Amino acid sequence: MNKLLLLLFAFMLLFGSVKATKRVNMTINSGWYFHKGDIAVSDNNFDSKEWKSLNLPHTWNQYDAFDEEPGYWRGTCWYAYQLRLPNDWEGKNIIIHFEGANQVAEVFVNEESVGKHIGGYTAFNFDITRYLISGGKNIIKVKLDNSHNKDIPPLNADFTFYGGIYRNVRLIVVDPVHFNLTDYASEGVFVSTPDVNEKNAKLKVDGNIVNNTGQNKNVLVENTLFDKNGNKILTKTINLKLGPNAITSFSIEGMNIAVPDLWSPESPALYKNVIRIIDQSKNTWLDVVEVPVGFKWFSFNGEGFFLNGKKYKLKGANRHQDFSGKGNALTDDYHINDYMHIKSLGFNFVRLAHYPQSPEVYRICNELGLLVWTEIPIVNEVTPTQDFTDNSLNMMREQIRQTKNHPSVILYGYMNEILIRMLSNSKMPEEKRAQIAQDTRDLAHKLEKLTKEEVPDRNTVMAIHYHEGYNHYDVSTITDVLGYNLYFGWYYEELEDLTRFLNSEHQRFPNRSIIVSEYGADGDIHNHSLNPRPWDFSEEYEAVLHSSYIRQMAALPYLAGYALWNFADFGAENRADAIPFINQKGLVNYDRTEKDVASLYRAAQLQIPILYIASRNYTLRKGIETVAESAICSYPVKVFSNSKYVELFQNNKSLGRKSVSDYTSEFDVPFTDGENVIEARDDQGSYDRLSIDFSIIPQDISKWNENLDIAVNVGADYYYVDAETKTVWLPDQVYKPLAFGRIGGTIFEKRDRQHKVGIANNILGTSTNPLFQTFVEGLDGFKFDVPDGKYSVTLYFVENNPKSPTKDIIYNLSGSDNDAIPAGVREFSISVNSIPVINNLNLARDYGNLRAVQFDIVTKATNGGGVSVNFKSLIGKSTLSGIRVRKL
Repeated sequence: MNKLLLLLFAFMLLFGSVKATKRVNMTINSGWYFHKGDIAVSDNNFDSKEWKSLNLPHTWNQYDAFDEEPGYWRGTCWYAYQLRLPNDWEGKNIIIHFEGANQVAEVFVNEESVGKHIGGYTAFNFDITRYLISGGKNIIKVKLDNSHNKDIPPLNADFTFYGGIYRNVRLIVVDPVHFNLTDYASEGVFVSTPDVNEKNAKLKVDGNIVNNTGQNKNVLVENTLFDKNGNKILTKTINLKLGPNAITSFSIEGMNIAVPDLWSPESPALYKNVIRIIDQSKNTWLDVVEVPVGFKWFSFNGEGFFLNGKKYKLKGANRHQDFSGKGNALTDDYHINDYMHIKSLGFNFVRLAHYPQSPEVYRICNELGLLVWTEIPIVNEVTPTQDFTDNSLNMMREQIRQTKNHPSVILYGYMNEILIRMLSNSKMPEEKRAQIAQDTRDLAHKLEKLTKEEVPDRNTVMAIHYHEGYNHYDVSTITDVLGYNLYFGWYYEELEDLTRFLNSEHQRFPNRSIIVSEYGADGDIHNHSLNPRPWDFSEEYEAVLHSSYIRQMAALPYLAGYALWNFADFGAENRADAIPFINQKGLVNYDRTEKDVASLYRAAQLQIPILYIASRNYTLRKGIETVAESAICSYPVKVFSNSKYVELFQNNKSLGRKSVSDYTSEFDVPFTDGENVIEARDDQGSYDRLSIDFSIIPQDISKWNENLDIAVNVGADYYYVDAETKTVWLPDQVYKPLAFGRIGGTIFEKRDRQHKVGIANNILGTSTNPLFQTFVEGLDGFKFDVPDGKYSVTLYFVENNPKSPTKDIIYNLSGSDNDAIPAGVREFSISVNSIPVINNLNLARDYGNLRAVQFDIVTKATNGGGVSVNFKSLIGKSTLSGIRVRKL
């Protein structure tokens, strides 16, 4: 608001003879009431317990989308707001503007319906002037419904469809003569740069003016361009006659700028274009709109992307708009922080997945220099109805008109993996497949035509998944640019198959402009592996995958760019995985704390020196000594850097100097018990430091008396750190004399397109999914050769019975129905040191499917016999997920 007042004052100084009327643009986020469930519009009993007082932004799914109860509330809720009009608003037009409310909204003022909006991710507004009572209390209500509707995209997707008024609500107060803000909730003015080069640029302004006075009006429309330093570059004015109670279009052309300061991610030079309406009879300024202008030119072709006449690689990230504990109800600061964070990692490009985002997002991208792919949420499939088509076209038009003034936007998208449901159904008859493909093409062609009419200076794009069906059904040829969502080395095949596939596509379709629009791997900061592989959810494998993709994509000159999946972990209620209800493919966690892989991108993409000791989320470690009685555990440490060499130190002792390859250098560190201070230096003078608390387990545990605590994540091939209890769970191992391990049994492994250890289901009754998702079946026992003494033995179990329903999601692309073990019932008994402790344990019968079960048993080791846990299978195979032995 202060910036606006300063701007108004500056204009008054420049144009002292022109009087200004004030446009008011203010949020009304405070003091709302919320009612969960449907009610009558006349229900104004806000003091009742059914109405809750709150502030916006708000979603009603910030909690229930993350609990153990399947699903989340999708239905009708109401919001209410009491408004009193200031006296100086008399004679003005008042518009209520919603930046985002999901997904069907009907707005009432004083119990009268003023309008309805369909779609949860674009802005909408209504002129409510005639419904308001001057000098009295006005009640604004919003009936909002986020129920599934077959005629409204998105129909289904791998993200949570939070309900609520989750963005700002504004009141905009204007003169009866004003730019047409109700033109699909746009600014009513559209600025374009139809011709730009290094020597000259052309500027064009189009718009619509509303005259609600009931009288003819003669006005001037004045356009003034200022450079980034506030210097006036040009002014052009036209005369316009406005009919009574009418909307009049205008266009201002013939504006040329010599040697423009070009906009690019490295130098996002923004001009300011100010358009004013001036009443000639009263010499009064009636309305004003300020639009950012970035002069640039760009193109896509089969050889890549070109910006301002030079080949340019798009290096980007996808981003969802939710945050830990808040869902998608974020204030503007959260959006700004995310995009500043993205820019700090060296990215120059963002894909707004899978929907238009907050207006603040586009503004900050203009300023930071982030090129933008924005899209509407037509995901997975279409409904072949006229209503679905109309809603899709309307969303696209809204998205374009609300964002086309932003110079950062270069790509408009409208479909994501749109054939994935059809192509994943192997039993679908070909006749039905052909019809679905035809319906999809028909809608895509309509969206393509609309986009080209609205913004001929931008390019169109869709994203497809890894399947030849898009070529076969001629869906991949419609847009200017084609995005490929590729997960080699995660959902399917091997990492190096990325290059093979992209080279093949380029050879087959040499004129096709290609972006890798998604790629990634889930990474959990609690999981760590010495032998990282797909589906272990370790930070280490996430870094391995991204390192490979960075190297491969840099070597493909025809590739226009990439957008990794995803900048941040995000809510996906259908998912289980290491943390339930969260897609963990982010470079940062759901709360925006960083994973290791974020700094790998810093090293790869920034032009400043970067030095980062990896696995810094893994500062509490435990391991078995490498050589008996050495009290040393050798453990690899990686360093991410963009220098040539890195030298590593442990407790002030140099471990040598190594070269950097693929922005990574790896050292074998001889960890000792206690604090290990790791320091890194490079040839550019950079320095990093990390303190690691390491606990050494002797190879011979029979003489280990001090702080004996051994926790084993049975069936796992990775370390798991429970951050809450500070327990380090070791990988599974087979028993060796004088040590510990299991006797017999087979690690449960799922084999499909990828080799996976364990299951990916959510485990009920625990917050430590990785401890229960791996297990061994048919084991005979687990033995610890500990010294004599008193011990606590804790056993951890889970039943994964296929007779209980499990939800599968298509995004796992595994080709199997679920992760259930083979059919059968299990029952077994357990003894500890030959004493029966649990008889006839039937997990499914006694506790239910996919529920964490834990038993704590106190025992004594005597006569050098250690602690032995024995299993006797009665029906089917015994099972064990975890075991912990602690000396008391």
